[in-house]
Amino acid sequence: MRPGLAIIQVGKNPSSLTYVRKKITLCEENEVHHELYHFPENITQQEIVHQIRTLNQQGSIDGILVQLPLPPHLSRLEISNEIKPSKDVDCLHMANFQNLLQNGEDNDIIPCTPAAVLHILDTQEIDVRNQNVTVIGRSQLVGFPLSVLLLRRNAKVTICHSETTVQEHVEKADIVISCAGHKELVKGDWIKNGAKVIDVGITRIPGTNKIVGDIEYQKALPKVSFITPVPGGVGPLTVSMLFKNLYRVWCRSNGLKLNIDEQDEEMDYAQNYQF
Repeated sequence: MRPGLAIIQVGKNPSSLTYVRKKITLCEENEVHHELYHFPENITQQEIVHQIRTLNQQGSIDGILVQLPLPPHLSRLEISNEIKPSKDVDCLHMANFQNLLQNGEDNDIIPCTPAAVLHILDTQEIDVRNQNVTVIGRSQLVGFPLSVLLLRRNAKVTICHSETTVQEHVEKADIVISCAGHKELVKGDWIKNGAKVIDVGITRIPGTNKIVGDIEYQKALPKVSFITPVPGGVGPLTVSMLFKNLYRVWCRSNGLKLNIDEQDEEMDYAQNYQF
């Protein structure tokens, strides 16, 4: 018996290629059964839905992941809701997402990137209670669920989006968490002295292999008390949280007792990866 993960990828988004490659590497090195379905950019919605419905019935697959972003002509919401809730390892099915909003961190599955951010806060002993936390980005995958989870930890959360003047909120923030995916959107001189910064964004510079985050890292570094790098910060943890979720759904589907110590060892291993 071993867990099985199916990854559905559409097109050649550079960031997606990086994440999928790392997920497959971890699958191979940890003897996790995996199947990659890499479709061309012009695939139809019906073709993806058909593939998901097939995987829903496949006994060797415990978890299904749709790699985001998807091309504009595809509906992320409709595609995510086709995944069988018990195989949804990124908590994107509406039923699972509603459970997350209701249960918070007590939910069985937490979206991978928000879970990675919470793990960083915990391991660095960063208490968000009554802290001004600015979250940049409101996607259902990261920004929105992360904001809800932070609110449940009694943080004072401000959510910034494309219609927000980001600078004024960053300047007031004790903690800045940026998940916009825009190259160096947050300037180093916006960040107040002693602030803590978690950079979720990842952007590959065209024509190069260089990856940068949402934060002007070098200019922010002298001012902050803590900052995650890009690459090598949130990204590897996000991948390890995927495997934690896969481990949970695999145990549940096979009637096995959840042994989190074994999963923590796998997470420690995964954190050594540098993108």
